[in-house]
Amino acid sequence: MDMTELFNSLKRGEVGRLYLFYGPEDLLMREAVGRLRELLVPASTEQMNLTVIDGGDGGAAQKIANAVETLPFMSQKRLVIVNNAVFAPAGKRGFTQADMEVLDNCIRSIPDYTCLVITARNSPDMRTKLMKTMKTAGEVVEFCALKPQVLEKWVVKRFKDAGKDISRAALKRFIFLTGYLERDSGKTLEGIANEIEKVVKYCEDRDTVRQEDIEALAPESLSMNIFKLVDTIGGRDISKALELLEDMKRGGEPPVRVLFMVARQFRLLLQASFYREMGYSGKTIASKLQLPPFVAASLMRQAGNFTREELKKKLKECGEADARVKSGRIDPWLALELLIAGL
Repeated sequence: MDMTELFNSLKRGEVGRLYLFYGPEDLLMREAVGRLRELLVPASTEQMNLTVIDGGDGGAAQKIANAVETLPFMSQKRLVIVNNAVFAPAGKRGFTQADMEVLDNCIRSIPDYTCLVITARNSPDMRTKLMKTMKTAGEVVEFCALKPQVLEKWVVKRFKDAGKDISRAALKRFIFLTGYLERDSGKTLEGIANEIEKVVKYCEDRDTVRQEDIEALAPESLSMNIFKLVDTIGGRDISKALELLEDMKRGGEPPVRVLFMVARQFRLLLQASFYREMGYSGKTIASKLQLPPFVAASLMRQAGNFTREELKKKLKECGEADARVKSGRIDPWLALELLIAGL
């Protein structure tokens, strides 16, 4: 079962006996747990029919087994929530092999009057006996990063719930500036929700969010700053490029990651240049580079600032700078400054 199927089933009031939720999107996970609480445990009966267990506590496995067997009081269902479960190999913090045996036996015989919900941040090993039992007995749902189209709908709904409309252009700009769709960005919906809240407060006297509101408030991601940096290099404005680099340094960005992102940007520009010469459409190029179409369009524009040979040369110089940094021959920030000055 995926996230969409889960939320649709809960909307229909369909509740199973067992759920395992895991993944980085903690906000969506909490929303799913919250809906289960609303469906199964009215506020007036929470004290009697809701058990919340910390999965990291000693003896958590036995506590879960005991709670699952406890009859509900004046209700058809009991809800047992296990937070922060860690299904770790022997020797590491988390459920031991003995704990997993207890859980396996417990899950095989969950009574109809109990709904057990287990949440975990890290991905469990699906090859284990316990995970196979969970898949058979209930629903295993990964709360992963949202795809572009789903993310857009989520952001629009979030603004609407706050009484705001947002234009298509402002929406795309907002998402781009959050950096959520960057490969390996590590950004989550929790951060986006906080940014939406800031925009809503900024526009409290209006019903519509404009693009200038987004520009004024949304923080620029490292990827966006790197894009600007490479843009200034393409425009041969080295003093501005060094100024942007200094801003990143003051902002606490790790220099090695900045160097990696600069190299990545030139690699993407070189690939985009090749694909464009081969006659591919913007949509096809976006697909091949695994980028949202509007990001690929900006990339194509930026690629026009460089010749093919310039891009190859710059990519090579990035590699040489990286080698000098990793061998300890030069300070990372100095390497970046020299790289930009040389470019």
